[in-house]
Amino acid sequence: MLSLGHILILGLVAVLGFALYRRQSHDAREPPLVSSSIPIFGHLIGLLWYGVAYFGKQAEKHSTRPIFSLDLVFNKIYVISSPALMRNIQQNPKTLVFEPFTLFSAERMAGVSPRTLDLLKSKQPSGATLATDILHGMHPSLLGKSLDQMNERMIRLLRPFIDELGTVGTVDLYEWTRHSITIASTDSSYGDMNPYKDRKAENAFWDFENNLSPLIANTLPWLTARTAWKGRETLASAFEDYYNRGGHEDSSDLTLGRFQIPQDAGVTVRDIALLETSMAFALLSNTVPAAFWALYDMFSRADLLKQIRDEVQANAVHISEDGTHVIDLADLRDECPLLMSAFQEILRTRSSSSPTRYVTKELMVGDRYLLKEGHVVMMPAISIGRNPDVWGSTNRDFDPRRFMKATHSDNQTEKKKDPRRVGGFMSFGVSPVICPGRHFASGEILGLIAMTVMRFDVLPVGGIWKDPPTNPKAITSIMGPLQGGFDVNVRPRKEFEGTSWDFTVTEGKSRYPLVIG
Repeated sequence: MLSLGHILILGLVAVLGFALYRRQSHDAREPPLVSSSIPIFGHLIGLLWYGVAYFGKQAEKHSTRPIFSLDLVFNKIYVISSPALMRNIQQNPKTLVFEPFTLFSAERMAGVSPRTLDLLKSKQPSGATLATDILHGMHPSLLGKSLDQMNERMIRLLRPFIDELGTVGTVDLYEWTRHSITIASTDSSYGDMNPYKDRKAENAFWDFENNLSPLIANTLPWLTARTAWKGRETLASAFEDYYNRGGHEDSSDLTLGRFQIPQDAGVTVRDIALLETSMAFALLSNTVPAAFWALYDMFSRADLLKQIRDEVQANAVHISEDGTHVIDLADLRDECPLLMSAFQEILRTRSSSSPTRYVTKELMVGDRYLLKEGHVVMMPAISIGRNPDVWGSTNRDFDPRRFMKATHSDNQTEKKKDPRRVGGFMSFGVSPVICPGRHFASGEILGLIAMTVMRFDVLPVGGIWKDPPTNPKAITSIMGPLQGGFDVNVRPRKEFEGTSWDFTVTEGKSRYPLVIG
């Protein structure tokens, strides 16, 4: 009988044999392979260690190559660092697709049953798969009147947390941001019976999200990725109870649609609950760190902070008859161009986004590089989104006015590069696969920024703005979630002592003037 040691040795030999075969089978027409200092497994280890940011690190290391291959033992990754080649990818949406990663998320991250996985792959009356129907079903609820309603509910839910900030003195700014946005985002989506109101469910999600990397291996996850697995199971049970009690019936259009579409297709309540655990990746995983870095980057730049305060006060603060200072979210969107531009520049400089596509059949790109079926294309923002061909000589500088339209001074028009060029901005994805929740998240972050900078002065404990370490295990986030906390001293601004504050959302076009790739 073979011992466990013998089985492990045989498994290792098999893996090594497969890896060597794969390396020998690399076609000369494919993008050139780049090696790692650790033979065979080096790139796989790098991905597990650094998360998605690893592709950006490799793109910077091999910046002279427009495209190259990374061998991850069981798959090959084609990394693109050329805006021109990225346009080739965009021009082939039927050959280079995103949907397999939705199914991967359902299987490896959400942990749905094989039956549900088959249902997600099945064709529906619409002609698309169920997974695509669920995704497309989200879009109408994240635009127009539905978005206005979610924004208004969300922004009013944020205000008590901001009120509380003025009473604490010293606070972990990252933890405060995380808790505030978790409750405001989920309450606006799930309604009065929101499972995240229970701290146990909230903490379960962040255990799940912060330790996700080991879970995707899907090998005895209750043992090898116990923290993430236990967090996911706890949260799924909370959602199962939420659905069974009818909480979704009095929620947002977004939540109702995400329940109704899979239920109509025959997905069990338990698996709908598991799918919903991964919905929080879209609601929270990037919104929380993006909000933190937005606060960090604005409070740490004194000149920018003053200019943002002046713009918001002049254009978005309205004083009611009882003296309450009311910030209108629509005015932040439409009348505060510096705030909008600085926000997008923070996303540009902080994001490690790597839009991803799956190769469904062989394709030549750039008339010389062969992409083989079954492999993956990655487009790291750290290289493409900061390319000097797009941004010029200031590509690595922080320019808070970069996304503002041309200004007029002394009757002369200041000429600026068009930031909306293809490949110029990738934090919300790359067309045709763009984050459907970008307008909701932007409204939440901008509202949080505006009221916080207007009401408070914030300084780090110790007085030094030094970037805290980030967590690579949170692989669904492209915005550098923190490894730990960031303690700050908060002091109310003297000019607004005794002032009451509130939010409103004037009904309008809902969409934010956001640049997309």
